[in-house]
Amino acid sequence: MGENEGGDRPVRDHKDFWDILQIVLSPVGGLLTAIAVASLGFIGSRTIERQQANEAKLRLYSELMTRREESEATLRKEMFQSIIGSFFDTGAASLDTRLLKMELLAQNFHEALNLVPLFEHIQREINSSTLSREAKRGYESRLGNLAREVTRKQMIVLEAGGKRFDWTVVFSDSLTAGKKSEQLEDVELELDGIKRRFRVTLTSADLERRELGIALEIETAPQPGVSATAATRNSVDFPLGFFSTPMIDNTRLSNDQRVAVVLSDMNDFGATLSLVYFPGSRASLREKPYYEEILRKLADTTSIP
Repeated sequence: MGENEGGDRPVRDHKDFWDILQIVLSPVGGLLTAIAVASLGFIGSRTIERQQANEAKLRLYSELMTRREESEATLRKEMFQSIIGSFFDTGAASLDTRLLKMELLAQNFHEALNLVPLFEHIQREINSSTLSREAKRGYESRLGNLAREVTRKQMIVLEAGGKRFDWTVVFSDSLTAGKKSEQLEDVELELDGIKRRFRVTLTSADLERRELGIALEIETAPQPGVSATAATRNSVDFPLGFFSTPMIDNTRLSNDQRVAVVLSDMNDFGATLSLVYFPGSRASLREKPYYEEILRKLADTTSIP
């Protein structure tokens, strides 16, 4: 190793460790950079492909569900037209056939149709028929069981989103004679933060027709979420029988809510009643909310932070 002319320090004729390391790692760094870029591109493309595959599956599922609903709607439409058209046919169809058609209507369209007139029509046909007493009782039992089954299905749906209260009533002689009303226990229920008090009064009891006269009083006290005009006391009178269904035969309340009274059982000595308090979204398909209710819900939704 020689010295420079100034004699200050020796001149290195070879490269030290760090220079060698830099020479070795330079191509490795480029290779790693290339690998990282390729990996990111691969991962990104895989993510995009997975997202596109999920979107394609979602579109396919939506199309299948839409086609299924359209097919079901078409089938129900044709079925309804066929049944209802033949139901009022002037031809001499047997009572058993007409009751079968009634069962088809009730089981398939009870959420959309008010079937009380048809139930009562079949009941009158049974009463006016020339069948024996035993045969009439058999048809009446079949019709009553159908009505109770429809009510049971609807109550399951309404209870899932609402509140229920039951009473068991023993008839007094004055009530069955039409001389005195009978007030049931008051009940206070809360739904979606709104409390209401309900009072049911039996005004009459028709043992032959298995029907009760009902006076329902609803009291809504001033409270948050209830407008001043809605905080009132209202009352409604109506007949209640086995053919009344809660999704159809209900009382509309403020804040898009409903209340209905259901007759579960009745004999010569007493009856079992139920009150169900439920949101309007669970009501019949033909029960549409008022525009002001829709606007109120939209305002509540947009006010959520």
